[in-house]
Amino acid sequence: MVDGSSERTALLRDSIASNTIEDGEQTGASSRPIQTSLPWRSVSAIFCLCAVQPLVFELIFPFINQMILEIGVVDDPERVGFYSGVIESLFACMSFICIVPLTYVSNRYGRKPVVLLAISSIAFSVALFGMSKTYWFMILTRLIGGGGGGGWATMKVMLAELTDKSNQATAFTGLSISYRIGQSIGQPIGGLLAHPERRSKLFDTPFWREYPFSLPCFVSAGAAGIFVVFGYFTLDETLPRKQQRIPSGTLPCATDSDQDLSSLRRSRSRWQSVINRRTASVLFSVAAMFFIVEIMFAIYPLFAFTPVTSGGLGLSEAAIGAHTAFRALTSILVIFAYAPLQRRLGTVGTYQLSLFIWPFTVMFLPALNFLARHGQSDSVLFKSLLVSFFFVWSFASLGLPSQAIMITDAAQSPESLSTLMSISQMTISFIQAISPAFITSLFAFSLKTEHFGSNLTWVIMLVLTCIAAIHSLGLEESTHDWRKDRVTD
Repeated sequence: MVDGSSERTALLRDSIASNTIEDGEQTGASSRPIQTSLPWRSVSAIFCLCAVQPLVFELIFPFINQMILEIGVVDDPERVGFYSGVIESLFACMSFICIVPLTYVSNRYGRKPVVLLAISSIAFSVALFGMSKTYWFMILTRLIGGGGGGGWATMKVMLAELTDKSNQATAFTGLSISYRIGQSIGQPIGGLLAHPERRSKLFDTPFWREYPFSLPCFVSAGAAGIFVVFGYFTLDETLPRKQQRIPSGTLPCATDSDQDLSSLRRSRSRWQSVINRRTASVLFSVAAMFFIVEIMFAIYPLFAFTPVTSGGLGLSEAAIGAHTAFRALTSILVIFAYAPLQRRLGTVGTYQLSLFIWPFTVMFLPALNFLARHGQSDSVLFKSLLVSFFFVWSFASLGLPSQAIMITDAAQSPESLSTLMSISQMTISFIQAISPAFITSLFAFSLKTEHFGSNLTWVIMLVLTCIAAIHSLGLEESTHDWRKDRVTD
């Protein structure tokens, strides 16, 4: 009896242990999220439309300084920084103003028409910009384009609504890749197609001599128009109210419960209910990161254009376009490292790593000028340092897909997503509006006053990058998925 009981006890213990192991394995297997497939038809349309933003916003960076000189706004290269900074900022400033109205329209009438009309206005504005002969006309055309830039938040909302927790990293990585492709196409177009009459007899006509910066603008406007047509036929509406269908023979009616639900949704999507301690911290960090990103994008063309003796590299607009194109290509290559990094470190961990790379990125700029001042511009050392700078800069930009995912995950409900995206994009647009004018004016001031040996700009940028990196250490991964609370309208 004792032996039999002992055997049964041992067998029972082994059975329980075996079942426990199997249950644990099943639980572990089920806890690993299985990535669902993306709706590539609509997602690819969003990627194409996304590429228009840098195509137009940063198209002018390689030639804007030369354009301001040639149309007679100023005659001193060292004074061009302020005026180019204003032009670069106006696009984002107008986007900042238009984000809330366009978000309201997209919530009421649908995401798709807002996105397509926004990109159409951007295409129209850039075509006019190339024919500018006065500073005020340049301002007007950038304001028109900036109004369309307000649709960028709606585009992000559409992508978030098309994805879930398992595939959003892939989608937002693709969004970053499409943005970089837009840069890799847009900035070289701006630098290499400016003054076509100097490069080909085909363009040596009175029109191209009169409007030497119109060809890159026409090309980018044409590309934007093609993407709008593509989006019209392939992009699906994601706003739930636009997707619902009323069965035939029935009439919609508003009950008390429907009114209560509508009132609840309106109250939940108010800005006051969206902002909490966690979202405020994320928004502040994203603002700091974008401030660093935008001042680097704005300062490098000016730094490269400025004569070597004044603290720059003394490059032509074609060379600047080639540099920015190479940098965009390195970003495309580096962005493929995001997915494995994100799986290993998490979204926030990858974001923090990218911010800690930024201080090292800034240090390259005075080092490049130092070598150029000592006649090393054609040396292997200079070229190696330049290539290293572009790759380090690209690795520092890995925080861009992370910030989009962090903002998406910070939403507390489906109804609050659009509002939070609007606040985020307003923050980004505000940063884009002030950062070019700030950094270009600071650069001009630094050269004029010679503080820190004309290195005041780099000192301030280094301090800002360190502050942003340290602040990011307080961020945490999100554990809530608002998509599970989604209600089918």
